[in-house]
Amino acid sequence: MRITSLKVVLPIFCIAAALAMSPMASADSITFNLSANNLGISGTIGTVTIADAGSNQVDVTISMNTGFSVKLNGGDIAFNGPTGLSLSSVSNLSAALTGGGSFSGLDFQQLRTSQNISMFGTFAFDFANVQGQGGGVVSADTVTFTLTATGLSASQFTGVGLHFCTASGSNCSDITGFATVVPEPGSLGLMGTGLVGIGGLIRRRLLSKTA
Repeated sequence: MRITSLKVVLPIFCIAAALAMSPMASADSITFNLSANNLGISGTIGTVTIADAGSNQVDVTISMNTGFSVKLNGGDIAFNGPTGLSLSSVSNLSAALTGGGSFSGLDFQQLRTSQNISMFGTFAFDFANVQGQGGGVVSADTVTFTLTATGLSASQFTGVGLHFCTASGSNCSDITGFATVVPEPGSLGLMGTGLVGIGGLIRRRLLSKTA
């Protein structure tokens, strides 16, 4: 009786685990918490959210925590995971300050491929050096833009890296650094796959014992 119950429960457990985990791995948006940096700062300095915005298109939103900002002039925003990005992939690039003020019609001046970002290794696409903001503005608390490329979706992104300032607002700071992180949803998806595999193995063993 006990063996029969396990035969019923285990497949249900495997299916439930797969359904629970798969939306996390294939969601239409993903958020990276910027908790790793090369300055030894503890905690999260900001977030990068990438969300599907339509066919072949994603919206990128970078929001920095108080005390930090995104470096614009001379700065870098890098990605791993997607393919086919170019400088012309970027549109609607804008920046904003928490205390008020925004800047639209900005442009990245450079795109580097296979670019090493500090201690964090190589990133496939590194958009660099934002230009077009008002005089004296070299950083911002929030940066948003759209990326367009064939087959592009949020689920393709596996890592981000960016150049940040250790001060909020538009004036950056004397000390800047680089921050990155790998998102949890991918790890959770792998965990779900592992649970399904383990469940299947246990079920096969139970069946072989009762055969």
